Amino acid sequence: MAQITKTVRLGGSSSDSIEDAIRTVLARAAITIDEITHFEVVRVGGKVDEAGVPTEFTVTVDVTFVVKESVHG
Repeated sequence: MAQITKTVRLGGSSSDSIEDAIRTVLARAAITIDEITHFEVVRVGGKVDEAGVPTEFTVTVDVTFVVKESVHG
């Protein structure tokens, strides 16, 4: 049987880095979503202070996972 996947768009942030924001999104998603197969960063942004120093990194990520087979006949 062919494998079916689904993609959901999630957002998150980190005060440390873009990579940390991505890892945070994926870790939180993995709590309730099984069989995550891959991700794609859709958007990167953030906030800066008065001096132009980044204070928050934000990401929007498409997370793809395998849809489970039906347990009903």
